[in-house]
Amino acid sequence: MQIKVVIIGVLIGCSYLIGDFIYKSYIKRHKSLNDLIRILEIVRMDLSFGLYTLEEVFSRVGNKEDYCLSKFFKSMAYDLSNNDYKVLEDILDDNLCILTNETYLQNKEVEELKTLILTLGKSDIASQERMISLSVENLKKLTTDSKEDISKKGNLYKQLITFLGICIGIILV
Repeated sequence: MQIKVVIIGVLIGCSYLIGDFIYKSYIKRHKSLNDLIRILEIVRMDLSFGLYTLEEVFSRVGNKEDYCLSKFFKSMAYDLSNNDYKVLEDILDDNLCILTNETYLQNKEVEELKTLILTLGKSDIASQERMISLSVENLKKLTTDSKEDISKKGNLYKQLITFLGICIGIILV
């Protein structure tokens, strides 16, 4: 009987932890979006001065370790400085795996960033600033959606999976 109680306790504990993990992934996505917005603001400021190359801008952003995207931008800066034979699109494709594997950004956010990076440097500074501003506005809308996801879906999954663990525990008794 004691073993059964321990197994049920472990089952309920594990189900709570799974629900909490899903809940935290919604929170981390929201943080990733906010980090991306802050980074784009920095990129816009650096490009507005017109004195920095894309490599230098990415390097400056990549050195800010408190952002979850710093590794991506650091890698982009490194590849831009060390690969004379690759174009920006190839370097970006090589580094997108960092965004998808190490951040909680979804495909639509990754595509938004990819499109923006590919357009940088192809027009005048004012046009680039407008494009960054447009991307920031789109990401702010997604931030609002992610905040709603935390309160709705995150809490729902956390409670639902814990309840499921309790139900399975009751069935086992």
